[in-house]
Amino acid sequence: MLGFGARLVAASALMLVAGVSLVVPVEPASAARPTTCISDNGSNVPQYFDIRGDAVWLNLQGHQPPCLTVVQGHTFYRTHGWITQLASRAVYPAGYEPDFRAPMADFLSKITQVRYVISRDGQVEITRTVGRPALLERAKLGQFGDLFVAPDTTLIPGVTIEGRSPEWTTLEPFESRKLGVGDHTIEIYWTLTEPHCDGFAPDLANNCLPAGESLSTRTTFTVVGRH
Repeated sequence: MLGFGARLVAASALMLVAGVSLVVPVEPASAARPTTCISDNGSNVPQYFDIRGDAVWLNLQGHQPPCLTVVQGHTFYRTHGWITQLASRAVYPAGYEPDFRAPMADFLSKITQVRYVISRDGQVEITRTVGRPALLERAKLGQFGDLFVAPDTTLIPGVTIEGRSPEWTTLEPFESRKLGVGDHTIEIYWTLTEPHCDGFAPDLANNCLPAGESLSTRTTFTVVGRH
C-alpha cells in the first residue's frame, strides 16, 4: 500500500505520490508562470503529467525539495498516488487474499472515489468528491522509476522498490483564486469496496488499506501572491 503523501508515516510515504509536453498558447509576459517542480530523480513533474499549472507534489526520498507552493490565481494540481509490488514478488498478511494476482490491478478494481478537503485554520474552503469514472480518467499509471530514484531501499524498511514497480497517480485540478495568501491544508480520503494490500510486506497496519473511506494523506501547501 505504498502511497503518496506522508502515508501518515512510512508506507504512505510512497503514495503519492506523486505526461508529456504539449503545445500551449503563449501567455502574456506579465502573467505569472507556474512554479517549477522537479521530482526526486530530476524529472519535470508538470511535463511528466502533461499539466499546465502548479503541482503540489511530495518528494519523499528527499533528493529534491517538495513542491508545496501555489501562485494565487493559478490552477494547481494535487498529485497523489499508490505504489505496489510487482506481482511476482508480492507478499501479504496472513489471511488476506487479493482479488487479482497483480497488486496494482487489485487496487484499481477496489477504489471507488476520492474526497478532497481544503481548509485553513480549521475552516473548510473547498470540498470535492470525485467518482470512479472521472478518477480513472484523470489518473496516470506509470512506474516508480519514472519520478523516483530506483531501486530504493529507504522508503520501506527491509524492502527494495524496483524502478518498474507500478505507480498510479491521481491528478485533481483546483483553482486558487479564492484562496488567501498563506498556508492551507488539503486532505485526501480514499474509498475502497474491499481491503487492499500493496504486496510489499505482510504488515496489515502499514501495507494495507481498509474497506470504506479512510484518510490517505494530509498536506500543507502555501499560496503566494503574484509577482
